[in-house]
Amino acid sequence: MSNTIYEWNFSDSKNRWKLWYILAISVILWLTIWWIFTKQYWLSFIVILLAWISLFIENNSSEIIEVKISELWIKIWDYFYDFKSIDNYSFIYSGENAIFLRLILNKKWIKKIDLKINNIICGDLKGILNQVANEEKWWELSFSEKIINLLKL
Repeated sequence: MSNTIYEWNFSDSKNRWKLWYILAISVILWLTIWWIFTKQYWLSFIVILLAWISLFIENNSSEIIEVKISELWIKIWDYFYDFKSIDNYSFIYSGENAIFLRLILNKKWIKKIDLKINNIICGDLKGILNQVANEEKWWELSFSEKIINLLKL
């Protein structure tokens, strides 16, 4: 087993306000009633099923994600990624603050992983990751990612 070079953890819990849940339930109920009224029962079933699945996934996910970097691999929660499976990485910024470390993988199903960081962690990781992977250019959040972060989805 190789030595851990760097490790950090971050909270992945969604702290949504009460109004967010009220609006989400209202939209789901409105769509369900509308689709039943227009006799599109399968759409009503799909929206209720998707709402239930998303609630199930949210309530059963881990709140604290632990990340460890070793000489040979990166461990994210309980999953190991060796450095051969990482094509490149980039730090995502919102203004001048680093908010994500984006790992671009060469795997078939999972192509990218975003890990929450701050400026201190970003400075520490630049020296470590430059030795094992290529860094892409300085990225900022796209418009859709800003909306997702704002709505806490």
